[in-house]
Amino acid sequence: MTDASGRSFEAEPLKGGEIDGVVSKEKGCAGKLGLSHLLAWRTAAFLFSLFLCLAVVFAFSFILPCPVRPQYLSTWNTTIPAAATYDFLAFEDANEDKVLDVFFMYKGFEASRNTCMSADLSPPCLVLTAVDGTKGQTLWELPLVPEFDWVECGVKGIGQKGPGCLVAHADNLTAVDRKNGLIMWQQPRATVMNANLPLISVPDLNADGAEDFAVLSYDPEATLLTPVPTELVFFSGKSGDPIGSRVDVDVNGVFAHLQFHTSTGAPYLLLLTDSGLYAVSMQRLVVRVTAGSKSVMKKDNNWEKKADRNTGFIPLYHSDSLKRVMVVRGGSAQALLVQTGSSVSLLHTEKLEILWSTNTSNLLSVPTFGHFNKDGILDIMVEDDLGNETKTVMVLDGKTGEVLWQISLLSWTPSPRPASVFTLNSISVFIIWGQSDNNQTMYSSFLLHPRFPKLLLERRNPVQNIISFKATLLERGRHASYFILTGPDGRQHTEPTGTDPVILTKRKIKDDVPESEARSVIADEHISDTEDSVKEAFYRLRFSDDLY
Repeated sequence: MTDASGRSFEAEPLKGGEIDGVVSKEKGCAGKLGLSHLLAWRTAAFLFSLFLCLAVVFAFSFILPCPVRPQYLSTWNTTIPAAATYDFLAFEDANEDKVLDVFFMYKGFEASRNTCMSADLSPPCLVLTAVDGTKGQTLWELPLVPEFDWVECGVKGIGQKGPGCLVAHADNLTAVDRKNGLIMWQQPRATVMNANLPLISVPDLNADGAEDFAVLSYDPEATLLTPVPTELVFFSGKSGDPIGSRVDVDVNGVFAHLQFHTSTGAPYLLLLTDSGLYAVSMQRLVVRVTAGSKSVMKKDNNWEKKADRNTGFIPLYHSDSLKRVMVVRGGSAQALLVQTGSSVSLLHTEKLEILWSTNTSNLLSVPTFGHFNKDGILDIMVEDDLGNETKTVMVLDGKTGEVLWQISLLSWTPSPRPASVFTLNSISVFIIWGQSDNNQTMYSSFLLHPRFPKLLLERRNPVQNIISFKATLLERGRHASYFILTGPDGRQHTEPTGTDPVILTKRKIKDDVPESEARSVIADEHISDTEDSVKEAFYRLRFSDDLY
């Protein structure tokens, strides 16, 4: 634009109704009045929205109260008078409060007469029991016909209601609902009287909407003179009905087995025999029951290269003194820990070769896995028998097999196996049982912190007949505890044992710290760490259930 003199100037919007230098009072007032009304409406709308949101929040805070965290008892006992028990402890959330509860089995004599008679059974009878993990209160009890063979909990697809317990007793296989202890189905087990744990999980083979399972039947005590066939029998998880006919595994000398998935996810059955360790594809076994299952199970091409063309068996480890095989998870690949009468070895399951081997004499218990160092690979704690009621407890490096830590302790037979609990510090706390002196009236439990390997925290315990011992986290990432099941052994006591009770005890691991005293791993060794520093390290620990 240009003015009268021809000079250009920047165009500007009209301000306050100014026209040709004159302000229009009418337009200026009207504009201010309209803007004022607009701002008032916006403010009112904002305040109303804020009030409405706050009202909804406060209303729902009363209608839907915040969830209450379970209140724990650090220590509790459940006592069953005049009873006997078995080496079985399982942990499942029975009452769905997101806290694990405890399952155990006992044989009730005269003191449990009412429990037995509630199911029209005369004492003694078996009683499967679920106990609240927070306070030790009994959630439910299920009387069953004796005699007891085995029980496994966490079995998927039982009665199509999720994980349940399967009990082998008398002539029955009984499926139990973990929530209320009700029997979902019961089947005669005449065809699998020699069935052995662990159960073998399989997909839904009969298309009834529930996962199925199989049991491997063999006699570990069988000899060449009295051979017993090794057979696989499949069952419906929903109804317990057998699926198809028995499958002859066609191998002799089997004394143990386990299920294993290779790195490709292919399921295999591992067979421990008196001549070594063998594997056979589950696909090969399942297709003999139902041809339609072939598409849902696969084989591992790397393993099948070593399979016998006729039998399908894959030799993994040759030994005439094989004792035990365990799956080791963690690291870059799964591995198998192979125990013989004179060694412990690590078998790489992809290369199918031994990575390391460590000589031993006679292992007393099942090895325990945990993190002693911070290389991310699970280490192994073993107990080696030295004779004269003395044992050496060792931690083997999971990567090399070298001894990372060891101690000699007095022991008794049978003493509980060690246990471990993983922490957020990338290490594990180990719990060991033994005796530091010849005091025959006291047993000791020891806490080992890998950052303080020269000191143990020792807690003295009165002598008890410990049948089972386990450590776990009752809640995800919280409340690390251990459980001790004591009393007469049910497999040895078929008659009443007077007033001897069965006692299930729960203790919080950290509660053992103030009741413990520091003990040097090597006698007379100068140690710079103090008892207070070790205890403080335990107090600072935060536990995790992500062991693998």
